[in-house]
Amino acid sequence: MIVLGSRTAVLSPPVSVVWKALMRPDLHPLNRGFAWPIMFEDATLPRIVESSEFDRVVWSSPWPQLPDILLQFDLRPETRIRWTLLAHTPAPGQQTVEWLRDQVSHLVNIDLRNATGY
Repeated sequence: MIVLGSRTAVLSPPVSVVWKALMRPDLHPLNRGFAWPIMFEDATLPRIVESSEFDRVVWSSPWPQLPDILLQFDLRPETRIRWTLLAHTPAPGQQTVEWLRDQVSHLVNIDLRNATGY
């Protein structure tokens, strides 16, 4: 697999809260009656492909038009979360890669922050 993009963010909640939210993308972590993440148009909820408790979560592609994409989240102390977009070759075009990066940045920096309430 090839890396299409990777970024790190620092979040306020404990690693365990973020890990649990990533493990249940169908359930809002604070049980506020709405789903997280807020999926973009034509996106579906991902399924968990791989996980390691409080350390890593890998999602299947939430983008039906790009089923071979994986989204990996690595968690570190101080709640550092590194997301990595992975794809099989051939990679999508540069415009699609930039669109995917923007969507994942929004997912982590807005949706996940709001969902965890910190």
